[in-house]
Amino acid sequence: MNILVYTQCFAPKLGGIESVMTNIASQAAILGHNVKVLADGSKYFSSKFDNNQKFEIHRFDQLKFLRKRIKSNFANNLFKDNNFDKVFFDSWKSLESFDKNIPIKKICLIHGNEILNLKKVDRILSSLKKADGIIFNSLYTQKLFFKNLKKLHNQKYKIIYPAFIKSIETPNSKKKYDLCTVARLEYRKGHHLVLESLSLLKNNHKLILKYAILGNGPELSRLKDLVMKYNLIKQVSFIDENIKPSRIYNESKIHIMPTITTPDSVEGFGISNIEAAAFGLPCIVSDSGGTPESINKNGKIVKENNIKDLTMSVIDVLNNLDKLSKKSHQMAKKFENIKKIKEYLDSF
Repeated sequence: MNILVYTQCFAPKLGGIESVMTNIASQAAILGHNVKVLADGSKYFSSKFDNNQKFEIHRFDQLKFLRKRIKSNFANNLFKDNNFDKVFFDSWKSLESFDKNIPIKKICLIHGNEILNLKKVDRILSSLKKADGIIFNSLYTQKLFFKNLKKLHNQKYKIIYPAFIKSIETPNSKKKYDLCTVARLEYRKGHHLVLESLSLLKNNHKLILKYAILGNGPELSRLKDLVMKYNLIKQVSFIDENIKPSRIYNESKIHIMPTITTPDSVEGFGISNIEAAAFGLPCIVSDSGGTPESINKNGKIVKENNIKDLTMSVIDVLNNLDKLSKKSHQMAKKFENIKKIKEYLDSF
């Protein structure tokens, strides 16, 4: 099969969408499919990564208003010499500049945040009408779409949970951290709630827990201030974003991400919860957005923004680590690479 991945988001940049689009390309190439990628991003910054891949990557790093036009023109010329079977788009924004008359099966992914801006409803619908199929990353995202936007007639859609697991790892018996969060440092990820919970666990329950935070983002400064405020300096470690997540998962007991929904931001799924489960980590998540769909009896779902519920869940999971760890491995097996890529490639 000849596959084109048309995306704004791609490795080596880190993030949920980047992870999904990169895995679609890399796993399809491993299966022997012919893959080409048209991605935004600095050619200089990405050159080392791009040169190590088994598929072609073309980067577009012009100013935004020029980039979309140059990228779509490049794609049109590409189609003259290549017969593609499917094109995967990372969002309606990428599909928007694509020629709807090109006779290739066009599949567009929807993650959540990109459909929250109701001022863009007409643009979103106009773009998605070009698609032959729509893939939602969770049942929550599908419901959100049909709540905020009228249903597209004659449009095929399905849900595919967007996590790819390379292997199921045996838990490391020696743990450096009790809790960890692997995520971009944004308010909606709920790191601040974990810090407040750590303070309660220490003061009210005499539990001194170690917490690893891996990621970068706009919340970094505020989170460091909260560590000082709650006197957690010896308990909290901010991990360099260049450290591989696998190392932190391997050194931790529990993955915790009590996400929050805001007017302009929502967690559509929660890929890091699946990645953590592959290392046998139980997960504690909130009931916000599509996050609950990223665990299955291998942890706790707490009420959004509820510190008491979060604190008691940490104690409960610590007391049931072995049982929940086995369930985490069972959960992760459903997301093994070969199974997951076939879901995407066989769609529609």
